[in-house]
This record gives sequence, structure tokens and C-alpha cells, in this order.
Amino acid sequence: MNRQKILIVDDSELNREMLKAILGEEYDYAEAEDGAQAILMLQQDMNIDLLLLDINMPKIDGFGVLERLNQFRWIEELPVIMISATEDRAVIERCYSLGITDYIRRPFDSFIVQRRVKNTLTLYANQKRLMGMVSDQIYQNEKDSHVMIGILSHIVEFRNSESAQHVLQVQTVTEMLLRKLTEKTDVYGLTEDKIRLITTASALHDIGKISIPENILNKAGALTPEEFNIIRTHPVIGASMLEGLTQYRDEPLVKVAIEICRWHHERWDGGGYPDGLLGEQIPISAQVVALADVFDALTSDRCYKKAYSHDTAITMILNGECGAFNPMLLDCLQEISMRLRSALPTLAADQVLRRDAKRLSAELLQKSAVPHSDRAQRELNYVKEKLDFFVSCCGDMQFEYDVPAGTVIIADRSRPRQQQCTILDVHETDSLRLLRPADIARLRAALKATTPENNELSLSLLLPVGRKQHWHNIRMHTLWSPFSPSHYVGVIGCLTDAQKVQGGYAPFRCTGKSATDEPSITNDIQRLSAIFDVVRLVDPTKYAVLDLDADGILHRTGERCAAFWDNDAGCANCISARAFAEHTTLNKLEFTRNEMYFVISKYITINDTPCVLELVSRLNEGRWIDANGSRFLLDRTRGEDMQLFLDPLTNVYSRRYFETYRTHLEGMEGVALMDVNNFKLINDRCGHAAGDAALRDIANAVRSCIRKTDILIRYGGDEFLLLFPRMTEEAFLYKKKQIQQAVRGIRMSEFADVQLSVSIGGICGVHPITEAIRKADYLMYLDKAEQKS
Repeated sequence: MNRQKILIVDDSELNREMLKAILGEEYDYAEAEDGAQAILMLQQDMNIDLLLLDINMPKIDGFGVLERLNQFRWIEELPVIMISATEDRAVIERCYSLGITDYIRRPFDSFIVQRRVKNTLTLYANQKRLMGMVSDQIYQNEKDSHVMIGILSHIVEFRNSESAQHVLQVQTVTEMLLRKLTEKTDVYGLTEDKIRLITTASALHDIGKISIPENILNKAGALTPEEFNIIRTHPVIGASMLEGLTQYRDEPLVKVAIEICRWHHERWDGGGYPDGLLGEQIPISAQVVALADVFDALTSDRCYKKAYSHDTAITMILNGECGAFNPMLLDCLQEISMRLRSALPTLAADQVLRRDAKRLSAELLQKSAVPHSDRAQRELNYVKEKLDFFVSCCGDMQFEYDVPAGTVIIADRSRPRQQQCTILDVHETDSLRLLRPADIARLRAALKATTPENNELSLSLLLPVGRKQHWHNIRMHTLWSPFSPSHYVGVIGCLTDAQKVQGGYAPFRCTGKSATDEPSITNDIQRLSAIFDVVRLVDPTKYAVLDLDADGILHRTGERCAAFWDNDAGCANCISARAFAEHTTLNKLEFTRNEMYFVISKYITINDTPCVLELVSRLNEGRWIDANGSRFLLDRTRGEDMQLFLDPLTNVYSRRYFETYRTHLEGMEGVALMDVNNFKLINDRCGHAAGDAALRDIANAVRSCIRKTDILIRYGGDEFLLLFPRMTEEAFLYKKKQIQQAVRGIRMSEFADVQLSVSIGGICGVHPITEAIRKADYLMYLDKAEQKS
């Protein structure tokens, strides 16, 4: 049995020895002489069961250690007993406010020290065990439900030749309709739990087709009246099958599934089957799934027809060509039509944002107790904050987003005065039609990552300009309310066309016309140098690196710019040359013999001398950079030790990394989950050493198959999460096959009998990332079921 480990942090060696003598040989011990050493030890080894912490120490005192524990959220997992001679009540209260579990005064009472340490360790051990058991049980139950539903629905799809995406599409449309319906009425009591139940249960809507002969299900031509009557029996059969599950019949999921199975072919006008229900006699769960099922049937290829276009399907449903539906649901379908077209399953996140904004707005309005003068001062502060921001902008277009109101005011300075102002409603689909779904997801994720302290961000987006596409730089600043500091109440920003020379200069802050601008240029280059590995000015027409002297004049340094790329001549596809010729900003991945880099080349002019600003970042293992480098900026500017986020067994990223940076990982095009087959059997037969070796070898095999910009995370136990910044369905299928072959090729010298394999499920283009993971998990267990069959 493993002994529990206690870290004693005290600058007095005598005190540390006394505590070890009192506690005896029952425990393992680690010692730190001050708070700084303690933090370092925790970063390197989190397998500490209890922290005994002194208050007064050099470098970082006990309060400093507690603040770091709270900053890293370790205090939630690691119990702390404070050791001190002080009896100051304020000191003791501060310790408890920072999350300590207990407080022991010196001089030590051996019995008290022993009992409190033992009680604390026992309490946390039991708590961890119970939490682990509950979490495992919840996770396993949920996983089992998804697996069973997935297998059953897959059987139905296989037998009647429907699209492999049929169930997922019906679930997606069902959820979107339900959420839109909650905006219109509360008569159906659609809570989050009920929406989740209906969406999950919708996967079983056609389970009754298992009993229908395949020659009828897959008949290419028209059905005879007799065959159609047989088809019409599947709702009753499906409901009867579920009702026969007497052990589970009272479960909410089964009850909803029975409703959907039996009545998803009923129609609003009473013309459906099997019971001819009319209007609201049909449960709302069956009404919504019926509409989702019809939409999917129209837009999918079937054995008896080709798919209709999106617009044709919507028109047919609204015109009543596919039966009668609840008019309110038809309104919902029409309103989500654009989202359906662009396959943007982010409505849930959008509704959370709107709900939080309304709540925040209500809170602000209810703060009547705030003195009027204070309110006025805050209004003035907001105005000053906006003015300061807009004065620092150089873009033609400025905008202001009022979150509670849901409106965006756009001021386009390049247009005539009477046409400069435009007001948009963000909840109207057409308002955002110029933005790609992936860009909308990036904007939301980036805004969500801001805080009152770090409230500015920049993005690069490709937007239409006439018949062309231009890169635009967007700079944004979030506005925060003191009444609800976890939510921003507004966003101000400016938009600059990066491929359009404005008034003879390029859109960049360090662009200057005179020597007086030189300090600004120097400051900007210094600021960027703290973020990027290489920041330099170049003249690509002369292959020269440039230097800026004290008078703001550019000079050649004598160094060739291509030398950095191990190239004696000019680069074959130099983006700096292209950026210079086109007066624009470009970026690309570039390689040397040993390294891969992300390069941004921006055309600028300094004292009327054109040149290119090059920003170069080396790509480390698992680090992803988007078009504006925000992923790179995250890792570098936070100053965090990335060792904290590595799994010590496999040396890939840990679950802590994912949870910490989840918001910033939004926008990944490809998401996959991987599970080791028969892993429990490996541990049971060969021991945990074999299991650990298997996980290490599998992680190495996967890393050999993926790009440096892809991210591999040990998600939990024998499960791995793979994130791909750029990925297509076709490329993923190839990558999946490559990984599975690499894993099957592993030969473990110490465990020759062990044969390794993995199941993988992945999805592309699904956002938010939590939804992508859910769907990848579902596909992974389908893959596992296929390998077993």
C-alpha cells in the first residue's frame, strides 16, 4: 500500500524535524525551506497528500504560497494545515479565507498534531474516493447510454440504408428547434434537462424499423399499399419495444423515447399515424423530432430519391407539402434556416450569452441604491475609456456592441456622412452573413477569454471587399461592469483593411512620416520582441535586413534576410516579397532543416521608405497558432510553466491543460477521441507496469503520425484527445488509419504477448469544442463496436 506524502514548508530545520518526529514513520515526507521552493516542488510533483505550511518565511511567505495555490486552483485538491505561533485573529481569519483546512499553533502538542493530520488525510482520502466513484459512475452511465443508443440507431441506419449522419443530424436539428422554441414560449416547460433528454432520445425515433423487412425498407421504387401499411407499424413497434423494458420504463429518458417513437409520425391537423392525434395532443418531444426527421429526410439521399437542396426542403415544409406541423415550430424552422444552412451548431452558446446579458442588464437597472453621483462618474469613465480607445485606432471603421441590447453600431468613416452609421441586431441571422461560421466561433471564443484586466484583443479575418476577399485587422476592447465582473457589458472596436494602403501609409501603429515617430516604432518593436522569437525590418527587393537609427532612418545591416532560413540566395516563395509588392499582410508556415516557424509579413512605411516588418515564431510541440498568432501569444505572455500542463507518464498535454485553455482551443477544425482497446485486460493480466508502458508507447506512436501544430492530450485514463487546427473529413480518415496502423505495429519488448490497438472517433467543423468532443466520443464507441464485430 502506498504511503501518504506530506510536504512540510518551514524555514526552521528544527521545526521540520520536530514535526516528522511527532508524526512518525507512517508517512513519506518532502521538505521545503521557503515558499518559493515549495511552489517549485509542487510544480514538479503534485502527488502530495497534505501541506504543513509556516507563515513567516523568506522569499515567499505562507500567505504567498496560499495565493499561488488559489491561483493555480490547487487549493481545491490539496489540504493545507497552517503552522504558526501567532494567535492574531486577523491572521487566522486570513488563512481560512485563503482556503486552509486547519490551523495548529506552536509550541506543538503531539497528540493534537497527530490527530489533526490523520483526520485531515482521512477526510480528503475519503472525499477523493467518493468523488472518483461518483464521477466514474456518472461518466460510465452516460457513456453506456450513448453507446447503446449509438449501437441501436446504427443498426437501424444500416438496415434501411439511411445516411450515417442521420441520427446526428436529427439530434442537431432537434436541439436547435427546441432552443428556438424556448425563446417564443415557456408553455412547454423546456428546461435544460428536458432539452437534453429530448435531444438524446431522438436518436431512437426509428428503432421500430428493426422489425421491418429489409426488402421494404430499402425498396427503390414506390411502396404498395400493403408495404406502406407495414412501414406504418414501426412507431407502435418501437414504443412497445421500449415499454417492454420494465426495469427502466420509469426512467425519464425512456419515457421521452417512448413518446417520440410512437408519435413522431403524427401531424398537427390529425392526419398522421398511428393514433391520429390532433394539435397539442401530440407531445412536444414528438412534434419537434417529427419536423427534424422530415427536414433530414428531404435533405438526405435515400434509396428512393436524391437529396433536395436546403432552400427547396424549407419551402416544401413551409408550404405544407410534407404534412401539417405546429405553426410555432414552422416559425422556429424558418428562423434557424440560415444556421442550418451553414451547419453552425453554436446556438446553445449564443443563448447562454443572451441570457447572461439580460440578467446583467437587469442587475444594473436594479442597482438603485448606487448614489447618482457615482453613476454619473461611472458613465464619464465609460465615455473616457471609449474615447481613449478610438483615438488610438487607425481604422476606417469603428463599431460598438451593446451586449444587453444585442445591437451593434457601426461607423464607417470612409463613407459619406449621411451613410456612415449602421445599426445591426446580432440576433438576426442576416446581420452576420459576411462572417464565416468558423470566424464567428473565433470571435466568441476570443471575447470570452478577455477579463477586466486583459480587455483587449486582435484578430485577422478574411472579409469580402467588392468581388475580392481582403484580410482585415480587428482590434477590440471589452467594457466591464463593477456590479458583475465576470461578464463584459459591451465591446468597442475598429476594423482596418490590411490589404488597402490608406492615405499613403500601411495600417500599422509604428508607421511614421517623420523622425518624431521613431520612439513609437522602437517601442512597438520592443513590445513585439517580447512575444515573437524574431522581429525584424527587411527590404525583400534587396534581400536585406534593415536597422532603424536614432533619427528614424532605415539602414542596411549587411545581413541577408534569407540567411535565417539557411538559404544563401533568395527564398523561392518569399511572402515578404509578396507583401511588399501587394502592400498587404501575409502569413505562412516556413521550415528550416530542424525547425518549423510561423511567419507574419506586414508591409509598412517609415519616413516614406517602404519595408516589411517580419514577425517569426518557432512552433514547439503541440503549440498551435492561428492567423493572428493569438495561441502563441497566450503561452508566451502568461509566463506560465508549461510543465504544469504535461502528463508525467506520457509527456503529452494533461487534462489540466485542456481545462485551463479550453476557451482558447475553440475553433479547432478537427476533434478526435482515442481509446485503448482492452486496456483493463492488459492491466489485469500483465500488471500496471505493462499498462503504463502501453500508454507511453501509444502516445509516442500518435506523435509520430501528427503534425507539430496538432495537440495531443491525455484526456483521462486510457483516453486521448486529439485537436487539429486544420482538418478535413477525408484527411482525418487517412490520419485515423495511419494512427491505428502505427499503434498495431508497436512491439513491447518486456511484454511480448501484448497486442495494442485503439478505437478512434473524430468530427470536423463542429463547434463549440464540448459538442465536438461529445460527437467524437459517440463516433469512437461506434468504431469500437465495429472492431469487435
